[in-house]
Amino acid sequence: MKVFSSTTCKILLCAFIFSPKICSQSTDPDPIYVLKQVVNQSKQIKTLRYHAIMNERIDGKMVQKDSYFKINVDPLKIYVSQSFLGIKIDALYVEGWNNNELLVATVGFPWIQLSLDPKGKRVRDNHHHTIFEAGFGYFASVIDQLLKYHKDKITIDYQGITKVYNKDCYKIRIIVNHYQIISYTVQKGETLPSIAQRMLINDYKILELNPDIADYSDIRPGQVIKIPNLYAKVMYLYVDVSSFLPVQIELHDEKGLYAIYGYNNVIINTPFAPDEFDKSYKNYHFR
Repeated sequence: MKVFSSTTCKILLCAFIFSPKICSQSTDPDPIYVLKQVVNQSKQIKTLRYHAIMNERIDGKMVQKDSYFKINVDPLKIYVSQSFLGIKIDALYVEGWNNNELLVATVGFPWIQLSLDPKGKRVRDNHHHTIFEAGFGYFASVIDQLLKYHKDKITIDYQGITKVYNKDCYKIRIIVNHYQIISYTVQKGETLPSIAQRMLINDYKILELNPDIADYSDIRPGQVIKIPNLYAKVMYLYVDVSSFLPVQIELHDEKGLYAIYGYNNVIINTPFAPDEFDKSYKNYHFR
């Protein structure tokens, strides 16, 4: 058996400790890997329940909405209970039912029940998004777009682990260095939602940039409007270290804080009861 001298042992120990391979290892996650996992995990969701805490900039002020969502991805079925400005509502959308309109009912006085266009202004008032952007899929698409087509123009960094809603989260910052407000010429048949959907930007933001536009369909071919070239200037994602799903998303535009979306008590891929998207389901307030 070969015996090393004490001097040799010290040399070997130092070589091991200061080995470039060992020193290069880090417990910090690769932020791009984390973002890709967010996209991949979002695609695996078939059913989703969560408590949403939304803070959105409306007319220059941050407005908070408290909501509870149930979502079945395919076919699309959405139930939401929301409290906003002292009024609580229930809303139900089922693909192919009720003329594809959103059934909305107040909880308590005044007793009101209406069927409304889910993309119309009456539903969209004081909301950045439609119900179709609820859940994780929409922002996963925004992240996927940045990684696929803008990776060389964005800065992505890992900013440590922090707790959100009592969950350990990777904090990832995305800086979109080429974010800007640009001029856009409206094409035939386009509306603000169709432009926003194609470019993965926010149509409420387009309204904000164009105060002369009264409604989401109030544009005409050849009209030149202002739009953002991408969704946000800076994004902070707080990603659950266990599920790789967002727990909070914080968005900034050229003016500053634009919105914060929180996802609490998330339950994925647990089947719904057969009648859970029926207006007569227990604890709903439809008539």
